[in-house]
Amino acid sequence: MGPWHNTIFLGDCLNAAKALVESQSEKIRLIYLDPPFFSNTDYTLKHETGGEGSRAPDIQETATYSDRWQGGLAEYLSYLRIRLAVMSPLLRDDGSIWLHLDWHVSHYAKALMDELFGYSCFVNEIVWKRTNSPKPQSRGFGSQHDTILVYAKDQSKFRVRPVYVKHDERSLRPYMYDDDKGRFRLIEIEAQGIQRSQRRKQFEWRGRTAPYLYRLETLDEWWDQGLIYKSKNDRYSKKQYLDDVPGVPVSDLWLDIPPVQGASDEYTGFLTQKPEALLSRIIECASDPGDIVADFFAGAGTTAVAAERTKRRWIACDSSEVAIQVMEKRLSKPTNSETGRAERAFTVVRV
Repeated sequence: MGPWHNTIFLGDCLNAAKALVESQSEKIRLIYLDPPFFSNTDYTLKHETGGEGSRAPDIQETATYSDRWQGGLAEYLSYLRIRLAVMSPLLRDDGSIWLHLDWHVSHYAKALMDELFGYSCFVNEIVWKRTNSPKPQSRGFGSQHDTILVYAKDQSKFRVRPVYVKHDERSLRPYMYDDDKGRFRLIEIEAQGIQRSQRRKQFEWRGRTAPYLYRLETLDEWWDQGLIYKSKNDRYSKKQYLDDVPGVPVSDLWLDIPPVQGASDEYTGFLTQKPEALLSRIIECASDPGDIVADFFAGAGTTAVAAERTKRRWIACDSSEVAIQVMEKRLSKPTNSETGRAERAFTVVRV
């Protein structure tokens, strides 16, 4: 096997995926897709020109891609189906595909992914809060979120690393106890609420009979480790120390990653650009350094940028010449003082 070259494909992602089947079949760990959303919109790249002194710069727009479909929903879903079917064989058995859409077609795409990958391979529907300022609507409520559908190639072999965010004031409130080891909260070890009514077997442990959630051996181990707390009414709980918790576990509601704003350092003017923090989270939780990450609707190239910084190998593709130019600029290293040219650690291939 020859040396690896990070690659940007210019052209239809269907052609790029077909070109990769021979060399990369079952070798890609993660595929992230941010395809057209069936939004009936033409998208552009915005950039400033002119502007000196008190004169504001002009905003010019260059067409990037059209999300209009003459054949309607049927044409769109056919377009998506054909490409997903060709990409599937590229995934490793422990790989996954992350399909980023919104309310327009995410429900149709879910049914399509169930058909192509298997209902049992569905992992998550992640809701990403993409804006804090939903546009007012004449009917219904303003939309604030996108949806990311996560599917495993083989559910039995797929694993994700837990993601944590820093504790805030609310999440710290339960840690109201302390001892010589530090602050801790109490975790129930007895069945509560509806769990008590499910005929859970009770047994006696250290003078208290209860429907315990854990085996006797586990409870004894925690007791020996000093992790059991006994209340004034003789109920037992487990201590969870704040220092042992890396943060607040992230669920399928991703509310903590803001969108790319015009004033952001990473803003490129690409209207559908996704934040690097979003792609970094996806890449780091579902792949390892050295793995291959692919994005077949790469747009502004954020997946490739995040993959580069997290030491993954990457493949990117887009059909827009403008998008490729944005990617090349973002991924090129600073100008070499000897040659006077920016260095590129990737290859551009037209398909």
